[in-house]
Amino acid sequence: MTASGDDAHLQVKFVAKEFAADAIPDTIISIPTSATVANINDLVNATAEAENDEWKTVSFDFLINSVLFRGTLADFVVDNAITQESVIEIECILRQPAPEPDQDLPHEDWVSDVKVTKDYIFSTTYSGDLTIHSHGGKRLTSLSFGSEPLKCLDVLTVGKQLCVIAGAQDQVLTLSKVEKNGSTVSLSPWQSFRGHERSVECVAAKSDGSRFVSGGFDALLKVWNTDDDKTSFVKSADGAKKKKSNITTKTPMVTLQSHKDAVVDVAWHPQNAKQVVTVSMDHSIIVWDLELAGFVSRLQGQRAFTSLSLNPTNALVITGSTDDKVRLWDLRSNEGALVKEVYHGHLGWITDVNWAPDNEHQFVSCSFDQTVRMWDVRSPKAPLYDIIGHQDRVLAVDWSHRPIIASGASDNTVKTFRVK
Repeated sequence: MTASGDDAHLQVKFVAKEFAADAIPDTIISIPTSATVANINDLVNATAEAENDEWKTVSFDFLINSVLFRGTLADFVVDNAITQESVIEIECILRQPAPEPDQDLPHEDWVSDVKVTKDYIFSTTYSGDLTIHSHGGKRLTSLSFGSEPLKCLDVLTVGKQLCVIAGAQDQVLTLSKVEKNGSTVSLSPWQSFRGHERSVECVAAKSDGSRFVSGGFDALLKVWNTDDDKTSFVKSADGAKKKKSNITTKTPMVTLQSHKDAVVDVAWHPQNAKQVVTVSMDHSIIVWDLELAGFVSRLQGQRAFTSLSLNPTNALVITGSTDDKVRLWDLRSNEGALVKEVYHGHLGWITDVNWAPDNEHQFVSCSFDQTVRMWDVRSPKAPLYDIIGHQDRVLAVDWSHRPIIASGASDNTVKTFRVK
């Protein structure tokens, strides 16, 4: 059978593994090779409706050999080397609805990082401001750290205290308490961390809040503790000790060096609390063992990296680089290609990537091309959706809280999009 021509057909069988759908046809059906996703959607829904009077139209996507079907059947079977001599199994999955524009949050300067929790939206800017908004877009509080840009942030709970850690171009990281009194939210600097020799570019907190790690333009990875030392003293000009304001200044527990250029992103390993993973402008990914104070493995890329994210379920790594492609890596693999998949669709450098918190197949990315894109790992040739709204380069994206995707850009805004 040829894969072209108006009369060419393929034998297919539909299955549904992710949900119960008795009305979906389970017999072998002959469909034309010109069929698209929309055509097959219509066919499945029409057949199901004929079988079940109570059937309500459902939007499906379709997997063939674990790859999301796009284009026409004729092109898809050729591009993916699928044999046409036997029955092709097509798995029906529920289609992810498109993210819907929600809030537009103006800032004073470029937005360098953004993080969403169940209650708040945190953001940092190049004007040195750390800001908290509600999910509904209300500006709750803001704290200025001076004129030096803030470059990165993460949110953690120390004991029972909600905190935010922000890293700055002036080489300092500051841990601040997020305090709520009635409807009033405030930020209170608590601990200061000094030790980097150049701008701090990335920070990631351990899930229990006891530690965090940071990387910077000094090519160093540093490990810090968040224990409350209660008091800290500084010497006055006459040599006498005076109790400092309630801010404790700390030095790193451990400093790790192996990268040859800036450490631009870092993440804790979701399946090994002793390990963190970094990416660098030196084109390398390094897995570190903090207990051994050394690196476990190193993967070499072809481009300077800009960002990474580890899948919470299976620890697969996605990375952004100084080109227009997102790459998927498996740190557990000892054979075959280092890059397991390449995702095409952006038109500029990838600036940030982030896995969905509760779906191992989905992630988001952002780029100098002014867009955020939502992906399914099973669709490398095209994103699920292009998320449009920014008027300049998008610098950061976060999907830590399932209902909200938030992005920050050099158009001085944070934009949020609601996800169903």
